[in-house]
Formats: sequence, C-alpha cells, structure tokens
Amino acid sequence: MAKKNALTPIPHPPRTFVLGNLLSLTTVSPVQDMMKLAQEYGPIYWLDMLGKPVVIVSGFELVDELCDESRFDKSVRGALRRLRDFAGDGLFTAYTQEPNWSRAHNILLPSFGQRAMQGYHPMMLDIAEQLVLKWDRLNADDEIDVTHDMTSLTLDTIGLCGFGYRFNSFYRESPHPFVGAMIGALGTSMETRGLPLESMLKKDRERKLRADIRYMNEMVDRIVRERRESGDDLADKPDLLSHMLSGVDRKTGERLDDLNIRYQVITFLIAGHETTSGLLSFAVYYLLNNPDVLARASA
Repeated sequence: MAKKNALTPIPHPPRTFVLGNLLSLTTVSPVQDMMKLAQEYGPIYWLDMLGKPVVIVSGFELVDELCDESRFDKSVRGALRRLRDFAGDGLFTAYTQEPNWSRAHNILLPSFGQRAMQGYHPMMLDIAEQLVLKWDRLNADDEIDVTHDMTSLTLDTIGLCGFGYRFNSFYRESPHPFVGAMIGALGTSMETRGLPLESMLKKDRERKLRADIRYMNEMVDRIVRERRESGDDLADKPDLLSHMLSGVDRKTGERLDDLNIRYQVITFLIAGHETTSGLLSFAVYYLLNNPDVLARASA
C-alpha cells in the first residue's frame, strides 16, 4: 500500500466556486496583494486561478533553492507567455530549449562585463545630467514626481545605451509614442486572464494591442535597418545593438537574426525600465528618510 504524502500541505486562501482565488489579486496592485497573502500564509502558498494551481514563493531560502538550474527551469506561462506576442524568443520570454536563448546569452554576456559597462557610462551620465538639470531648474516649493522621472531616466538610458536612440523624455510634454505603445501592450497582456468569451468582450483592446505591437515592431526594425545601412563598422559603437549585430556565438558560430534582435531590444526596454526605476525611486525615498546616509552619499 502506497504511503500517504507526509509533507506539510502548501497553504492557500479560501476559494470561491469556479473562480477559485482569481479575485484574491486585483489588477491595480497584484504584487502588493501577493505580499499581504505571504504575510498571512507564509513564504510559500498557492492560488487556484480558474482551476490552475499557481504556487507563490517569497522566502529567501525557498527562492534560493528554486534558482538551482540543475533542478528547476524557467516557466514561460500565463502573462509571461502572452508577452511572447511582442517579445518572442527574447531572453525574458524564450523557452530554455529554444536555440536563441543560449545564442543570445553567449553573445550578450560580454556586453555586461566591466569593460563594456565603462563604455556605457558616458551615455548614462548624459541622461542623468538631463534629469538633474530638470530638477535644478525647479523652484524650492515645486513638487517632483520621482517615480515618473525615474521611469523616464531608465527608458532614456536603455534607449541610448541599448540601441543609440534618444526618447528625449525630459524634452517632451507627453511620452514618446513608443513608450505609450509599450505600456499599452504590457497592460493589455498582463490584464488578460483567459476567461471564457474574454476576447470577444475586449475586441477594442485587442485591436489596440495589435496596433501597439505593430508600432513597436516597425520602429525597432527601422532602427536596426538604419544601423545596418549606415556603412559604419558595426563593432565600433559601444551599445547593445552593435554587440548583437556583430556578435558571434562561439559555440555555434552563428549570429542573431534581425527578428530576434528586435525581440531583444523590446525585451530590454520591458524588463529593464520599471524594475530599475522602482529601485531608484525607493533609493531616493530611503535616502531622504536617512539624512546621515544621504550626507555620506552626497560627500
């Protein structure tokens, strides 16, 4: 007779009929909702999302264990899989077994080494000085939307260091059209929950998503095409696009094709802008609340 599993069952919030725990997470603040549930149920719990179990892990020891690549693999499912509509087999959304995953890893890894980062520094400084100049010109009693400005800072930095393009966010009254298309596509993809008849009920949003994706693709393809046709040595410019255009995977001897380069450019903007801007915003908040640390940083 088989032994019954003696492990402690993974806890979960109470479920409702059919929807399960779908209403446990809001579309406005899903991460905060998951944090609240972690405080109540511990570092590991699961949610029933329309019959599909989703395990949430937040404790360091468990997360560290899940990072063991010999035992666990990246899971491209749910919202992450929906991002493949415009991120394709870029690093963030590629399945591990897809050839471009390892190919891009091998080609791009040197782009994040110390010597490469030194090449990006003047471009990073260029954008940072634009932000400081904007703040410096404000009156003492003017309010600063730190999170908005940090998002502009990170997008402009990735645009310049990534593929030599200036979004010029600090010189615009409204965001660059690419930014609007990217945020729109991200929002639509992340909010889609796979409910019955959802695609029929959201036809307008689906059309807008297709238009946003088409705009992003056309713009990035144009940038790649212009770089190829520029006549310059592709390895001369110290940005990620040059590394992708000129880099060769030493294991296979192959390069990235233009379609995958498009996916990588969009991936860097998606995966890099909000995480980094959030980090910088929190850093400013904590510096302001710890004057002694702020003074040391300033010195």
